[in-house]
Amino acid sequence: MQSRRCWRILPDAGRVILLPQIDSIQRSQGSLRLQFVVSPTLEYFEGHFPECALLPGVVQIAWAIEMGREQLSITGRFQALAAVKFTRVIQPGAAVALDLGYDAARGELSFEYRSGDSVCSSGRVLFH
Repeated sequence: MQSRRCWRILPDAGRVILLPQIDSIQRSQGSLRLQFVVSPTLEYFEGHFPECALLPGVVQIAWAIEMGREQLSITGRFQALAAVKFTRVIQPGAAVALDLGYDAARGELSFEYRSGDSVCSSGRVLFH
């Protein structure tokens, strides 16, 4: 599956990021689940690491922030990360679910990446 060539500038970081092609979105009040396959052709896998490619943690966090801004209308400025844990690697071709929840009163975006029944990473992003 090819990744969507969709470039975005993250306002807080001033960086360009390539987002995955989303296969499905499930919404509930204040949260959502995005499902996608991590394309093996993503530039983020180049050199990270040659013997065992994995999706860099910084990319996982950037995707959570950008998709949270896009899908949950988050407008605050990035303040900090909290309780970020990487527990399982995400490899090329993995089918992934990204759960996002946003508490506007606290300015807090929670994220959790899952592959099958396993949690790959999780954490919170604080905005002000």
